[in-house]
Amino acid sequence: MLSILYDYIKNIHPISEEITDALDNSFEIIDVPKRQLLLKDGDTCQYLYLVLDGLVRIYHIEGDEEVSSLFIEEKYLFNSPQSFYLRRPGYEFIETLEPTTLARIHYNDLQELYQKFPELNFIARVITENYFVKSEERLYLLRRKTAEERYRYFIDRYPTLLQRVPLKYIASYLGIKIETLSRIRNKIRK
Repeated sequence: MLSILYDYIKNIHPISEEITDALDNSFEIIDVPKRQLLLKDGDTCQYLYLVLDGLVRIYHIEGDEEVSSLFIEEKYLFNSPQSFYLRRPGYEFIETLEPTTLARIHYNDLQELYQKFPELNFIARVITENYFVKSEERLYLLRRKTAEERYRYFIDRYPTLLQRVPLKYIASYLGIKIETLSRIRNKIRK
């Protein structure tokens, strides 16, 4: 089941059979129903997850509104970075949007693997850098682009999510109202 992870890692750095065996023994595979919370505001994120099948959303609450910050499809790793890495309660919610199969590794087990296999530190750094770049792209999009440009970016970058994610979550991800998103979609269709 972790072959997705190993293929991804091998594109960054070769790994030994000893590492794949250690990862196999450290990751737990879980099936999670649709609309299940993996993390709530105020909890500390204990796991790094990999989506094997399904879809996950990360969001936070602003006032009385949910603001989506990330959608995670198959083959991607995720956690609540501030909570996971700083080992403190966070402000995010992590929720499955579909029935989802995940591989997860506990923070402590991951730290042990970093100690035992220094090459995993390099791999983790590259993964973290990629995550940081995507985060910066989203911030730039929200600060500098029009609502229509944001939506066009989203459909170009994440076409499969249009069929899988409710429009209200896409609108909140793009920092626009659902009504604005509907107008933009109608304009683009014409």
